[in-house]
Amino acid sequence: MAFSKYVKHLTAFLSLTILMGTSHEFAHHFSAAMVCGCFGEKTFNSFSLCPGCQENNPLWILPTYIGPLFTFAMMWVGFFKLKKGSIIQKHLGFALIMANFPVNRILFALMGANDEQFASGILFGFDNTMAFWLTNLGIWLFTIPPLWLCFTSINSKRKILSFLGYFILPFIFVYLFAGLFLEEWLLLETQFLANAILGIPYLLLMVEAMALFGYLLFRKYIYKYPYLKLN
Repeated sequence: MAFSKYVKHLTAFLSLTILMGTSHEFAHHFSAAMVCGCFGEKTFNSFSLCPGCQENNPLWILPTYIGPLFTFAMMWVGFFKLKKGSIIQKHLGFALIMANFPVNRILFALMGANDEQFASGILFGFDNTMAFWLTNLGIWLFTIPPLWLCFTSINSKRKILSFLGYFILPFIFVYLFAGLFLEEWLLLETQFLANAILGIPYLLLMVEAMALFGYLLFRKYIYKYPYLKLN
């Protein structure tokens, strides 16, 4: 029984992780359509503008920032739930912060490879060291307070191990499942459900629907049967 509850808790949490990741990409995609006046194309991990937008619209870079801004906003919704909410809201807040896999924002920015660094490179030059570190600083200001609150809210003798588990697991899961399996193999290599509507592959829509179903079905196991005690 305990193992079953753990699997359901993990299913809810990882479903939320998928939802946050795809919503990040939808934020890119639909804001790009609003800026450009037409739909580009998107996959699980990337988006492209419709033809001619970059050349003819001075705001073409804006959608690149919208995805991270959505992610940061969701983390801060989680922050306030965790800080001031009921015990149920605290667990939902903790899950919401970690399900947006902040390690991805921090790590890839340091490597110069994420949305924020790409946009800053376009605006200020890819060899601009000050812009590079100011972008990292901005990301740290958005991510470290929610992460610190997560860490200090854990009521466990294995606080560090518990924190690292929730901090690292979503990144590994998204990299292996969404990145290598869904994107690289299923969508791009085998072209499974690769036909698109409004630039969105049917496979992505199917995964989004399954993740939403999994979260709604098992979300009570995030807070009713939590596997992490919070202060």
